[in-house]
Formats: sequence, C-alpha cells, structure tokens
Amino acid sequence: MNVYFKDDDFMFKNILVANDGSECGNRAVDLAIDLAKKYDAKISALFVMDINLDLSYDELDDAGGIVLDEITAKGKDAGVTVVEHIITASPVSDMETIVRKINPDVLVIGAYGTSYDENGGVDAKFGSVADNALKVSKVPVILVK
Repeated sequence: MNVYFKDDDFMFKNILVANDGSECGNRAVDLAIDLAKKYDAKISALFVMDINLDLSYDELDDAGGIVLDEITAKGKDAGVTVVEHIITASPVSDMETIVRKINPDVLVIGAYGTSYDENGGVDAKFGSVADNALKVSKVPVILVK
C-alpha cells in the first residue's frame, strides 16, 4: 500500500468506510482498517439500503447485516473499534447528508459497487456513487479499485 502524504499532514480519528459487498468495497474496508490501526482511529462502517433497487426491505437489511458483521469482525481481529451504520437512502443523492451526519475525517469507498461486479464492468473510470462522493464530500475521499 502506498500512502502519498506525511504522517503529520492528517490526523484521522473517524474513518468512514462505505461498502455494498462488492470487491472494491471489500478492498476499501481493508484499507480503512489499515489506516485505523495506523492512526488509532475508529471505523464508521456504512451500508446504504439503496431505495432505488428492486429489492425488499428484508433483503436489503439482511445483505447490510452480513456486510457490516464482516467489517466488524475484521476490525475486531485488527484491534479496531467499528461503529455500524445501516441507512435507507439513495447512495448517490443522499451521500452529502450521510457524510455530514457521520462526520468522518476521511471517506474510503470502492471505485465501483456491486452493479459493476454484476455487469462485468462499465465504460467509466468509477461508478456513480464514487463519482458523486468525490463531488459532494467535504472531507477527503479515497477511492479503492
């Protein structure tokens, strides 16, 4: 892992990691946990139950529970405190509000989500959620491929 800033440039105490269970999301979790260990920070683990998907509340809640349980287990194994957040929202249009309410020092997010995984790729540098996070976040955003 290459980090392109000096230790004294940033002090991370609350690292928000958003994961939808995708490959990129899982790699974002690993990076967030590494950062949390390095900076003695907590992880705010986020799963957004996407209101735009054609899935039932129960299906989304079950998927979110699995994703968050995995993040919490990884954090525990690494000695990192994890606070779970499961929110019903639009991950694109509500991202600014979500980040503001959780109030992290940095947002770590996968460059692509599950729709990229399922569709075998899209012709874009990153997905719509990551794109919007870059546009609206008032804190630094780390995209993980």
